[in-house]
Amino acid sequence: LASSLDWDRRFNELKQYKADYGGCSVPKEWSGNKQLGRWVSKQRVQYRYLQQGKESSMTEERIAKLESIGFEWSLASSLDWDRRFNELKQY
Repeated sequence: LASSLDWDRRFNELKQYKADYGGCSVPKEWSGNKQLGRWVSKQRVQYRYLQQGKESSMTEERIAKLESIGFEWSLASSLDWDRRFNELKQY
């Protein structure tokens, strides 16, 4: 039960982060809330474990909650966008 309460608390923190910053890609060592950054990273790892058939704390309910706020399971698309945006600024 404690783990579920912790998950819900971090999820609410993530919703606030999105409201403040416009997205769910919290840097892993974000100085504003390092625990939230690590939690976001852990969600991606647990999701990957679930996809690979490994033991995982990720559930369908958690997936639905995260996806309902626009959570990205892969950083590749957002990292590529940032890289391209920086290239455009330099141009």
